[in-house]
Amino acid sequence: MSSRRNLWIGAVLVGLNAGVALLTLVWLPHDPTAMAGGRLAPPSWAHPAGTDRLGRDYLTQVMIGARIAMSVGIGAALLGGIIGTTLGLLAAFARRGADDAIAASLDILIAFPTLLLAMLVVAASEGASLGTAILAIGLAMSAIVARLVRILSKRVLAQDYITAARCSGLGWGRITFSHVLPNILPTVLVVIALQFGLAVIAEASLSYLGLGTPPPNASWGQLLQQAQSTVFRAPMGVIAPGLALISLVLGINFLADGLRDLLDADAVPEPVEVKP
Repeated sequence: MSSRRNLWIGAVLVGLNAGVALLTLVWLPHDPTAMAGGRLAPPSWAHPAGTDRLGRDYLTQVMIGARIAMSVGIGAALLGGIIGTTLGLLAAFARRGADDAIAASLDILIAFPTLLLAMLVVAASEGASLGTAILAIGLAMSAIVARLVRILSKRVLAQDYITAARCSGLGWGRITFSHVLPNILPTVLVVIALQFGLAVIAEASLSYLGLGTPPPNASWGQLLQQAQSTVFRAPMGVIAPGLALISLVLGINFLADGLRDLLDADAVPEPVEVKP
């Protein structure tokens, strides 16, 4: 019952944020660049969340921030999942020397904080942008996925049914897609879901430091940074993006927890039928 509750709570919170992000593609309450609401105006019917120091509608800015957060989260999680899964499988199937080299490289990358690695990638690129943020965060998180995939794949490859599959004439490619991936997929999906939440936090942190999506795009981290000097005069500037960020990250964590229980991601991989 607890797993279903977590799954539903997570699905509702993430679904609401995803719905707002999709809505911004076709409708916004106000022009995001319009400065006609008065500086730091309190919440009103015209501006439910008030206005910022330039007179722009806060609700519009927060809605655009949802689109940026979802874009970065999905993009970074997919990129990190694809790169990490590929590297992990290569390490699992590699000879001992190559496996040790890949494992050592992954340990070095994981030793660095994700945000620090993302900052280094952004600093080395031509400039901050949405694509750069996705690339930086995705690359930084791929090492975590790669190490997990390597460990799980080696555990699967040590099973007797893999030996039987090899004796029946199956190649490594067929074994990977017929046996290894189906067995490790539940755990990997849960970890990638958690990486989604970490990517959202990392993007907000980069934007807060001025290394994320540049203006006029309104990232939640950017909104928090701009509102810190006027927090007592216009508290909605911190409350609105802060609550939005919390709701999305909590939703992802609830969703990942529910998926873990639903997919039984902590179970020992079970053998599947060997098909020559």
